[in-house]
Amino acid sequence: MSDSIATRLSDLPGTDVEPALVVNENTTQWHDFFDVVVVGLGAAGVSAAIEAADRGMKVAFVDRFTGGGTTARSGSVLYAGGGTSLQKKLGVEDDPDNMFRYLQHEVQDAVKPETLRKFYEDSPANFDWVTANGVRYSGKLFAKKTSYPVHGNSLYYSGNEIAQAASAKPAPRGHLADGIKRFTAFGPAFVGPLIKSALKKGVFAITQTKVRRLLVNDKGAVVGVEAQQIKANSWAGLQHLIWSTLANYMQIYYAPAAKGLRVKVEALERRHSRTVRYRAKGGVVLATGGFILNKDMTEKFLPKYRRAMRLGTTGDTGSGFALGVSAGGVAERLDIATAWRFINPPADFPRAALVNTKGERYINETLYGATIGTKMMEEHNGECILILDDALFKSAVANLNLDNARFVTWLQAKGALRMAKHANTLDELAARCKIDPVQLKKTIEEYNKAARGEITDLLGKKQEDMHELKQGPFHAINMSVGKGDITSVITLGGLRVCEQTGAVLNQDNKLIPGLFAAGRTAIGVASNAYVSGLSIADGVFSGRRAGRFAALRATVPEDSAHAHSSGTMAEARAAGCPVAH
Repeated sequence: MSDSIATRLSDLPGTDVEPALVVNENTTQWHDFFDVVVVGLGAAGVSAAIEAADRGMKVAFVDRFTGGGTTARSGSVLYAGGGTSLQKKLGVEDDPDNMFRYLQHEVQDAVKPETLRKFYEDSPANFDWVTANGVRYSGKLFAKKTSYPVHGNSLYYSGNEIAQAASAKPAPRGHLADGIKRFTAFGPAFVGPLIKSALKKGVFAITQTKVRRLLVNDKGAVVGVEAQQIKANSWAGLQHLIWSTLANYMQIYYAPAAKGLRVKVEALERRHSRTVRYRAKGGVVLATGGFILNKDMTEKFLPKYRRAMRLGTTGDTGSGFALGVSAGGVAERLDIATAWRFINPPADFPRAALVNTKGERYINETLYGATIGTKMMEEHNGECILILDDALFKSAVANLNLDNARFVTWLQAKGALRMAKHANTLDELAARCKIDPVQLKKTIEEYNKAARGEITDLLGKKQEDMHELKQGPFHAINMSVGKGDITSVITLGGLRVCEQTGAVLNQDNKLIPGLFAAGRTAIGVASNAYVSGLSIADGVFSGRRAGRFAALRATVPEDSAHAHSSGTMAEARAAGCPVAH
């Protein structure tokens, strides 16, 4: 487990968050009063807002932009299993225990075993909850392994299930929402319907409003937020919308341009904002995402990932982390990230041998792209070179088409094939790619023995997934970071929370009254490793949890003995969360 933590605002540079301010909630001039205020509106934030609204609360979401967050720039995949209604409809057999046997390898110690158990036991019900709130799944089952299924499919193997079949029966659990366009691989298909549902249920939308400070009472309980707000329907607001939207798109296609646009956004916020304060009787839920677009924090905590493409939106600055820390919280696992190095499609690529410049294989090539990418960045200097013989290379070219790949993934794979290097022998290929020739030959000899069934592959790759590399000319596709296809990265750390309630904990593991966190702003089931859809699934799970207990807290009389006390056992029991004493 990582020991990288932050307990002071100075530990978290570049967040533009101010220290919490002590106020008298009875005399402060509030711009509006709510039971629950949710800061940020991605999967976690909208789930918290809906859950609290369903419990009769007056709820507001406060978003720096217009909602959606990084969820709206994702593939809209929800990791769900244990027998969801879609799995049953498509004839897939799965059960909670089978899902647990797989997830325990991925989640490890990120959360307690009982939290993981609740996550997978609640998974079918959470899937039904998102469909009840408007998300639709009408496609088929894509039974082959791929990084992202072609249009018309709603269920696929989104993680390492097939490669790790020894521990659990493989089951497809990547639930892809309707609405992703045929030629793309990202969009608001998942979060869009949920936002519409929240608004229909009366959740107040407070947009283009940047929360910079938490407001606390003299006992340390969070009672509201202070924010900088751009006037609605103003020229500055229109510019803010345009520049921020363009920045989110350009972050994927040309990051330097996105950086310039973010400077424009920040300038508008400084010049054209007014200060507003919102009261939150039950609590404030922090759901602002991670910090991958905070250069200061990524340089400090994630130096190994600096060459990867930072995958996020303008709001991914770690502001939620800083807000939590400002009120006494602890941000941890800050040096945990996941990098994505997908090598499928085409389906032939994972049958090749993946090596570093030393000529060594270091991972099973059939594993999920985030597993490959994180290993590559953490331990192998971002090096990833696929070695193919002529038969496998020609098969890859022949099998790459729009029947088994989205246009965007097809285009990326075509580019990788065009940049391949070729040589008649492995020695010549090693020289062209600056790979240790002796070790490369030794690696390929061992690989071929496993491919022929003479030995068991030391990295756990199945014989049927291997191709004997024997027929020259040989080919090398350099998929290292900064070469060939894109290698993207997101952060996985977050605020320490009570795993029963989502309440933010302080250094003594006591509750900070009135403060909750969810999604990538909190430690959760996706805080160790990543598979497609797990972050969104955790957002729904943890967001609903935080919204539920913030709503519960709003029902406690304000003059009761434990309503605003700081981390008392009475409040802990009222919320259902044990704390240290």
